[in-house]
Amino acid sequence: MIYNLTLNDRTQKKVLRELEITEKLISKVATKLSSTQKTCDIYAMSDLGMAHNVTRMRGGFFTGAAYVWEQPDTPFIPVDTTINVCGTALYKINSDMNITEFKERCEKALKAPSRYDWNFTNGNHFISLCYSENNMGMQEGYYMLVHASACEYKEELYPVIGNWYYQDICTERLNHYRYIRYIKGDKAEKLYEWAKLLESYNRERNHNFCQRVLSGNMGREILSVSHYGMPSIHEVLIGVQKTEGLATLLTSPGKNVYIVKKIENAKNNYMPHGFGLELPEESDFTYHRNGIQIGEKKFYSGSITIGEDAINRHSFSETDESLRKHIRKIVQINELEICAELKQICSFSANGFQVWRGN
Repeated sequence: MIYNLTLNDRTQKKVLRELEITEKLISKVATKLSSTQKTCDIYAMSDLGMAHNVTRMRGGFFTGAAYVWEQPDTPFIPVDTTINVCGTALYKINSDMNITEFKERCEKALKAPSRYDWNFTNGNHFISLCYSENNMGMQEGYYMLVHASACEYKEELYPVIGNWYYQDICTERLNHYRYIRYIKGDKAEKLYEWAKLLESYNRERNHNFCQRVLSGNMGREILSVSHYGMPSIHEVLIGVQKTEGLATLLTSPGKNVYIVKKIENAKNNYMPHGFGLELPEESDFTYHRNGIQIGEKKFYSGSITIGEDAINRHSFSETDESLRKHIRKIVQINELEICAELKQICSFSANGFQVWRGN
């Protein structure tokens, strides 16, 4: 069953049609590996949209959705979900922190030798210095917010030729265009074990970096939440958060970040992680025999280009009031409560170092 918690915009209507096929394919595989009929539920959130990773979309998986299937007799995992772990972490800074000092501290930490492959400036990841004006109960002062994934093990987890499970991939096809690829049994259980281990690994990874930057100024951890991974062996979240505590609702570069939680007695425990990516007005999205097509461009692997093939759902140039209106809509649809609003002061990202407001 598809649970439609989207904004029902043009992109989401297209994606929802494809998710109906994904739901049928997952249910078919779960039933095939069981002695009884099994079903699949897909929670399509308000940030449902295009995925960065082409492999995911070719396999019928999009960002901003939770994919949950009834546990079959033999466990399986759809590999085109490209399992890994990604999330955000927020720490209080125990003293004032000006832009110059924060920039120098981050640059030093990024350049220093480390066992981690820092990827805070890749894709849509970032490091931000934020400020809370003691709104809605969050203590006034400076905060460090980071967004990153455990990229060190990506090649071992993704369905690429030569990895440890590639030869065991099974394929269930609907037609020449749509299919689901999966691994089952012991291999599925091993991949799930990786996913669970990487949750704590990514939390330690983000903690290690923030500690390097803040040193003696590091305060308490406000939150550390994954929005990409496997909470259970029959559940994959892509751009979706599942927690009883606080989570981040990411917006646009430089815009305010919201700290949210589910309202009491909410119908489900899933939360969107941001705004998501939509198609540009002039573009369409279709499947073809060997890949996907966005606008005039055909894709077979790799990543799409943000800002060209897909754009942030909420324009960077829109006013703060327009953004808040968009936030209110998301909060209502997803049964969320806003717990705090953080102003972004400056950030490191794929666009380099940017100052959003003075401090």
